[in-house]
Amino acid sequence: MQAHILVCFLALALWRSLEQWMQAKGLGSCARQLLKDVAAIKSVDVILPVRRGEVRTELRLRVVATPEPATAQLLAHLGLRLPRGPRLVANVVPKIAPKIAQEAATQQKRSAN
Repeated sequence: MQAHILVCFLALALWRSLEQWMQAKGLGSCARQLLKDVAAIKSVDVILPVRRGEVRTELRLRVVATPEPATAQLLAHLGLRLPRGPRLVANVVPKIAPKIAQEAATQQKRSAN
């Protein structure tokens, strides 16, 4: 129960901070509308297989769509900038090769028996 109260308090504190930030920038205090406008910004992660000789790897790029003019103006007023071109993204969660995953599943079945 204490964890729930803590999470609720932190959410309220973040919400109020966002409202104060908006007021300081002259945008009013409707944080819900700001979040709705910012949620319209779309981004896509593009994964391209790359092969150099025998080595195969993936090139990961993040591409952000150009926002609507009103959203772009809002971001500029807040002093936020979106990336203009594709950006390299680190592979946060490396994939397990299918053969290794199959061997791991087989070992789990053996240990369960």
